[in-house]
Amino acid sequence: MPYRFKTNEPVEKGFRRIAREQFDAALAELAGSSVGAKNVHECRKSLKRLRALVRLAAESVGEGKARRRNKALGGIARLLSDRRDQTVMLDTIAKLSEENTDTAAALAPLRASIAKQDAQEAETLDPDIAVRARSLLVQEARKFERAKLAKRGFAALAGGLEASYRYGRKTRKYAYEEPTDENFHELRKAVQWHWRQMSLLSKAWPDEFAARANAARELSQQLGDDHDLAMLVEAASRSTSMSDEQKEAAVGVCRRHQQALRGAAEYQVKRLFVEKPEAFVSRVAAYWRCSRSLDSQLEVLPAPRQVDASDQVDTGLTDVEAPATGKRQTPAKPRLAAKSEVPAPSQRRA
Repeated sequence: MPYRFKTNEPVEKGFRRIAREQFDAALAELAGSSVGAKNVHECRKSLKRLRALVRLAAESVGEGKARRRNKALGGIARLLSDRRDQTVMLDTIAKLSEENTDTAAALAPLRASIAKQDAQEAETLDPDIAVRARSLLVQEARKFERAKLAKRGFAALAGGLEASYRYGRKTRKYAYEEPTDENFHELRKAVQWHWRQMSLLSKAWPDEFAARANAARELSQQLGDDHDLAMLVEAASRSTSMSDEQKEAAVGVCRRHQQALRGAAEYQVKRLFVEKPEAFVSRVAAYWRCSRSLDSQLEVLPAPRQVDASDQVDTGLTDVEAPATGKRQTPAKPRLAAKSEVPAPSQRRA
């Protein structure tokens, strides 16, 4: 099912449903006899969705419990990260080398250094690591299945949404005031949380939230490219097979591309987090309330009746002429659904 809460479903039930779906997806990727890079990548995406879900409901789950769940999920992701990082770095070098021959030459020693290390790695995930990761996932899945939320309806999510959004504003400020790799990595994580939380809440107003989710996803990809370049800088600095001149040339290429990416992202990030946190959450809460009422009205409206040729009635009139007055008939106005809100159970979306 889609990664989102439903407006006609209690939020607590939705929380457990979404978590169960993501755990099932993650376990399926690690279930084969051979777990390749693509399987690892898909499993890590499910873990990121789970962590965004926990942050969204953190206040209602309990801050302490939420931290423990996020820490455990992060630990599982790190078990799977090494093999994935090697693949990403080589792919990044290949893309940069297409730019021109000078760039390719500057990165060639770094490519050789990483490839040498990569050649020592197995093509697939170590079976022992896969077994360990599956065991930890099953343990976490059981804990999520027993999760209880202290609040109902959108209130169960409002605190986590505000905290995540506020963190996005803060990390944007820090990243552009002090543009370190670490600060931009934190900004990337905040943008990813926002992207996934907008997906979780998209039932509140699908078109509005799709625009925010798409913008955040694209921005996350730009900041992800920045992070990939940061990994290359780190790999160059710790390489034992590269000379100082080779390291300097490779790092110079990476830093120039980072500067361009960060400049292009600056006002995209600012636009994404331009509202004050309280105003943003209040607006989302209003959308949520309206969406519940709209869904309730749709449930009580009769389905349109199918009409075929046998249903046509011969009135003896031509087109829309009135019987004797010569006036044209005015079509009856369609009846609207009742304006009063129909109570619906609390809910939320993935």
